[in-house]
Amino acid sequence: MTSPAFWDRKAPSYAAKPIADPIAYQAKLTRVQALLSPTDRVLEIGCGTGSTALNLANSCAHFTGTDNSSGMIDIANRKLSFEAPKNVVFRRADATEIVGEHSFDVILAFSLLHLVDDIPAVLNSVHSQLEPGGLFISKTVCVKDQFIALRGLVRVLSLLGVAPRVTQLSRNELIEFIKNAGFEIVESGYLSNSRMSPFVVAKRID
Repeated sequence: MTSPAFWDRKAPSYAAKPIADPIAYQAKLTRVQALLSPTDRVLEIGCGTGSTALNLANSCAHFTGTDNSSGMIDIANRKLSFEAPKNVVFRRADATEIVGEHSFDVILAFSLLHLVDDIPAVLNSVHSQLEPGGLFISKTVCVKDQFIALRGLVRVLSLLGVAPRVTQLSRNELIEFIKNAGFEIVESGYLSNSRMSPFVVAKRID
């Protein structure tokens, strides 16, 4: 996985960067809000600077956002002004880390799984922290399904240190990883015309 230091350096520019596809982002928020219950305890791993957490917090009982970058979490915590939802906490934690003493009803991972070295380890951690029947909701870049030129460009930018290292996945490989970790796929589709990042909802089944 790209080191936390990379994301620490990127945190200010990441926070200032406008959302690349506002329509797809809003569609993601709307779909997740429909899946959340007012009593849910929610964990988001790879929460970045916390914008998604703050947008979703009013749809659940409690929201914990984690990221392995202290720089990202510092910015997220600065967003917890008096106007922010009071049921949100941010903390630095690795994607495989067990967070807190209680399990969660929903765990979110947006633009994360393609950035980790050990996808099964992350999914096993997700599984262990979910209540039986709990939901894992993810949106993951699947570069393997794109043109070979784009796949090559991603590798070059990663080698140059301009972009993070990316695990090149196909949608089918992603689905198999999730199923093998003890999940049933509830839905899988796309929220934008690019069809690069499948939105997957999975339920813990064991």
